[in-house]
Amino acid sequence: MIPETRVLLSDRIRAWIERDGGEHAVQLITVDDWVRPHVMLLSRDEIEVVSDSSLRVRVREQSRSAENLRRRSSATLGIYDEGLACTVKTRWSGSPESRSDGVSTFELTVEDMRLDAPLDSEGPARLVSGLRFERRGPSA
Repeated sequence: MIPETRVLLSDRIRAWIERDGGEHAVQLITVDDWVRPHVMLLSRDEIEVVSDSSLRVRVREQSRSAENLRRRSSATLGIYDEGLACTVKTRWSGSPESRSDGVSTFELTVEDMRLDAPLDSEGPARLVSGLRFERRGPSA
């Protein structure tokens, strides 16, 4: 059993999720029964800060990510943007909240947060943009 620790989101990550991330996507990485990673992209309206140490994500109820969360209870969020690389390891416990539109809401407790910065040996390498969603017009 993993000991319970209280890890707080940094102000920078809170602000990025709440407003600064613009049209950027967040990676939600879960693990299946064979311990293979499953990556899902969340838009910023599918993730919210609940408190200094918890986040809420909304995923399709029948998605592989929802199934992995229910079965294995852990998820890692990847946040990438200009000059920002961060992973947030989380754990879910409880019952997902199911909505009438086929979406499940999971409240995730932050267990670890890592901000990455380039090493001096990496020279001028820097992230210059993150994962972005682009709005598309109606299909032809």
